[in-house]
Order: sequence, then C-alpha cells, then structure tokens
Amino acid sequence: MTNQPSVLFLDIDGVMRVFPSAADSCLKTGFTARAISGLREIVASTACDIVISSTWREDSMDLLNQALEFHGLGIATSRIIGGTPFLDPADNPTREDEIDYWLSDHQFNGRMAILDDEILDADLRPWQVLTFQETGLTPRLAQRAIQLLKSGPVFGQRF
Repeated sequence: MTNQPSVLFLDIDGVMRVFPSAADSCLKTGFTARAISGLREIVASTACDIVISSTWREDSMDLLNQALEFHGLGIATSRIIGGTPFLDPADNPTREDEIDYWLSDHQFNGRMAILDDEILDADLRPWQVLTFQETGLTPRLAQRAIQLLKSGPVFGQRF
C-alpha cells in the first residue's frame, strides 16, 4: 500500500440516520448505534479526512458537529475538512456534480469512499458504498469503506 491521501464523502440521512427511525436510534439525533460504530471504525482504521456531502452542510454543520461529539465521535469531528460546494441552483446540480467539483477544485489524487444512499453516476460508482434509508451504515458497509480507503482504486486512475 502506498501512502495516498484518503477522503470519505459522508452523507447523513440514509447513512447515519435511517427512515423510518430504527429502534436503536438516538432520540436526539436519529443516528443509529451501528452507524456510529461504523463511522468510528472507518476513521480509526484509515485516518481519512471527511468531506460532508449531505444537505446538512447547508445549515446544520453545528448540529452535525454537536451530534458527532454527543456520540463520542470527536475523532470524526476532528477529521472533517469541509463540505462539498454549493453550486448554482439554476444549473440543477447533483450530488455527483458537487463531489466532482470538490475533487477538481482540490486537485485530489488519492483514495476515497463515498457513503451515500443515492445511487451515483457511473464515473463515481467505483468509490460508492451504497447505503439504504432503512438500514443506513452497517458493519459490512463500514468494512467496504475501509477497504476502499486503504487499498481501493486511486481517484484519477482508470480501470
């Protein structure tokens, strides 16, 4: 393994929070215990940076940081390096557009994983760990994200 930078693009709803609310979800945040555990394991195992790709970045970043701290995920809070950009709404930007813009703007060349419950376009799909609104981040999906961040394809290299 080469020493590549690694970035986790993190959605919140459908990843950390599930719908309808799970029995084990926290009343304060709606985060499930297994999603909290999975995110903790991903960050501890990979030392990845985190980019928030969720709509929570619009007006809920303080709430997100408080929620992560509340759940003992200060390790994750300290790894957040920002969010994907807000693109012109007139252009009807997609999540892919926002991630692509971030990657280009930061001239990113490294390993990444994208935790999201929306199916992404084919060009980003090799890095996507698809979650489901009903289950969110599971231990198996956390392991897949760790695999991508440690030894997955380097962004910018084609297969």
